[in-house]
Amino acid sequence: MERPTLFEAAGGAPAMLALAADFHARCLADPVLEHPFSHVGNPEHVQRLADYWGEVLGGPPVFSERFGGHAAMLRVHANQCDEDPFSQRFAEVFDEAVAHTLPDDPELHAVLHDYMHCATREVAAVFPATATVPETTRMPHWSWSGSMSG
Repeated sequence: MERPTLFEAAGGAPAMLALAADFHARCLADPVLEHPFSHVGNPEHVQRLADYWGEVLGGPPVFSERFGGHAAMLRVHANQCDEDPFSQRFAEVFDEAVAHTLPDDPELHAVLHDYMHCATREVAAVFPATATVPETTRMPHWSWSGSMSG
């Protein structure tokens, strides 16, 4: 029997939406993350976040098909600041949301923890004003053994 994807093990699209909603609420309540999250201009942010994480974790390519894929996500975050005041706390809050919303599966939680630390490093790399995001930037994909990209 084939092992489920991370997306399936987490609970599919409903679980990704619950994770994104819990994460977003935690960010709004966090003194470090409140400012950038209170200025999110898109009312569909939580759903898009759920679609993005779902695709990365082995779900359907909803984010790529509807919203431009990984390069589009990176461009939203690019050129914001020269320092990275958010990544560490972002990853910690993500871990809290995972623990609160997803199945109690230590292996799943560990892979998602590793994913988020990798993802925050990639996003922080495009924070500086001089950063560029190539159109060819591909969507990352994660499995139980980690990154399947590159």
